[in-house]
Amino acid sequence: MAIDFDKAAERLRNWGRWGEDDQRGTINHVGPEALKRAAAEVVSGKLISLGLEFSQDGPQIPEITKRPNPQLLASDLDQIFNPANPRSRFNDDVIVMPLQSATQWDALSHVHYDGEMYNGCKASECLTARGTKKNGVHHLGSPGIMSRGVLLDIARLHGVDELPADHKISPDELNRACEKFGVTVEAGDIVVVRTGHLRTFTVRKDKTKVAGFQAGLGAECAEWLYDKSAAAVAADNIAVEFLGMESLTQEVVLPFHMLAIRDMGMPLGELFDLEALSQDCAADGRYSFLLSAPPLKVTGAFGSPINPIVLK
Repeated sequence: MAIDFDKAAERLRNWGRWGEDDQRGTINHVGPEALKRAAAEVVSGKLISLGLEFSQDGPQIPEITKRPNPQLLASDLDQIFNPANPRSRFNDDVIVMPLQSATQWDALSHVHYDGEMYNGCKASECLTARGTKKNGVHHLGSPGIMSRGVLLDIARLHGVDELPADHKISPDELNRACEKFGVTVEAGDIVVVRTGHLRTFTVRKDKTKVAGFQAGLGAECAEWLYDKSAAAVAADNIAVEFLGMESLTQEVVLPFHMLAIRDMGMPLGELFDLEALSQDCAADGRYSFLLSAPPLKVTGAFGSPINPIVLK
């Protein structure tokens, strides 16, 4: 049964919950208890990166995503510090890239509907060609995003490497994953969902399907995350949510995005590389960990590149 979007939005809306001027949303769930719980997960000394490389041969196809891959340019090569002593040299570079070209957070200004962003900010008053006046990603960067992460490996739950493109993940599957993998999502946790979709790029080296129809969270999962008081959600696909014809053609396009970001104030982490983490969790049976993923404090930006780090 399809979600009643407007009723769900009204129930999930966190506007004013943390004050009229709040620009951090559900990251406010990460308090001292959540941080101490995250730190207690570190017992074996294992470090795992969940970030893609910011490569000129990355997963983006600009004609589809409107986001080119990063372009690295050398600004100085083999430059001499002091002509009188030419032995010492230096090299510098610059990078030109969309802030959301690889592994990244969506800020609370990334999407909106009915002319309003999170916490009632008027889009017409906040959005400018130089960024947003409110809900910029820099607010998520102070002091950052770190908490206990919980991996819900939905692909492994179904015994496959990768969910089919038409698979819309339900709240029931999230509950079943919690039971199977022995975890409980608590207030302030970051929920990490594996679909296997990114394998199309990281394993099969085929970027043509990265931005196509793909498995992901159904809109109903926003209610599940709200009831769990999760701080954020991340996944190994391009939008966290299920991408099919219906999600792009209904009255509210990308309904999970709108409920999570605009109404709940929940950042979305996209294109997380979860293959190494999935294998490690399956090997040691531990599906919770410390997750550190602070965004760059780019003032007024709609998102930020990250290199998320898991410590177990």
